[in-house]
Amino acid sequence: MSETFQIFANDYNRQFMVNPIIETIYYLATFGIALKLVTELFEEKITTYQYGIYIVFALWLIVVPFMANSALKVWLYYFPSQLLTVYLGIYLLIHNRKMIPKSSLGKYVKLIGSLAIFFGLAIVVEDTFIIYFRDIYHTNMLKIHNRNVSEDIFHISLCLIAIKYFLTNYQKGNEEVAVIDIRNEKNETNDSVSNFEEDEYYFERFMDKYGITQREGEILELLLQRKHNQEIANQLYLSLGTVKTHTHNVRPDRVLSQVV
Repeated sequence: MSETFQIFANDYNRQFMVNPIIETIYYLATFGIALKLVTELFEEKITTYQYGIYIVFALWLIVVPFMANSALKVWLYYFPSQLLTVYLGIYLLIHNRKMIPKSSLGKYVKLIGSLAIFFGLAIVVEDTFIIYFRDIYHTNMLKIHNRNVSEDIFHISLCLIAIKYFLTNYQKGNEEVAVIDIRNEKNETNDSVSNFEEDEYYFERFMDKYGITQREGEILELLLQRKHNQEIANQLYLSLGTVKTHTHNVRPDRVLSQVV
């Protein structure tokens, strides 16, 4: 709204210089949700140091507004958000190797990670130029250019990627999963595993379709080899309880209930 409606922008900018609570809540929520999503994507928990980063980020957004009005104050307020965008991009690229090889989801993760790094740095450059050379922060005069082309393009790109991922999986999912179901019915012996290995693509699409994680996929393959829970636990170096939990999650009735 600040980019579109000048009347709103004027009042909002003055309020921002005094108490940017809306901006603060927005950035804290955005980073918190993004951090939660990327860690769950790789079946990990938020670590202590990541909680520490979040706390420091929150304190930063609270303390900086108490500085005297200036271009430096505004630049310092926004700068950590862009650093965290770059951090999430690096996190996605580093952990992307944990995705299933040649998985379509893995390709999207790599793309989003690369975009986050590129646009995170681009936003810093654009903010620096606009804040220091175009905006005016003065007691008697306030002139802020409410625009961030790099950030807008980044958000639009993420939306387009999400739409493409949804449409691609929606259009191909039913046909591919049907092929998997037929193979499962025909293969009641250990030959099931060899058939999956012959066409790994369909198995990966099956996992993407029903939200089966990489670890659950590994356990599912061993179950198709008619291995017992204890054998699976020994082979994957997991506890028996963990194996039972994953086995419960990939039961046919639970998987199909997600579709219904």
